[in-house]
Amino acid sequence: MKTVIFSTENAVFKFSQKEVRDHLTGKKGEYAIDEVSQLLELISTDNNETIFNMNDNNYFGFVVLDLISTKVGKVTCKICDKTYDASQLKELALGHGVSPFDIKQKQKGGIQLFIKRKMPSLFGGKKFTCPKGHTLISMENWRT
Repeated sequence: MKTVIFSTENAVFKFSQKEVRDHLTGKKGEYAIDEVSQLLELISTDNNETIFNMNDNNYFGFVVLDLISTKVGKVTCKICDKTYDASQLKELALGHGVSPFDIKQKQKGGIQLFIKRKMPSLFGGKKFTCPKGHTLISMENWRT
């Protein structure tokens, strides 16, 4: 099987080349066009294996977050030395949530009141952990 591998400090993510290509072409509007073109070029069907490193290609990390969010791929946790399906991973919000549109609400007397925050800067994103709680990937994807 032709594979795409993405490596972080704590994990190695493996996807089939077809899954990655289908995901990138199906969601072109959600990613930067230049980045998608470059990634599709790198993930050539001539290669049996394409390897990305978090330090070398940080943009592919966002694609990895989306792939494992949709339960695609496998990951090997380097800390516990076990391989898990993406469906076994735990997804957690990072900072102030996955999206800047996540609004914290407070329930009071049957009506919901929005809490007004006065913070100079907010950020958020998501991270995934293995079933044992080891952080596999953690990325900030928005900032105000």
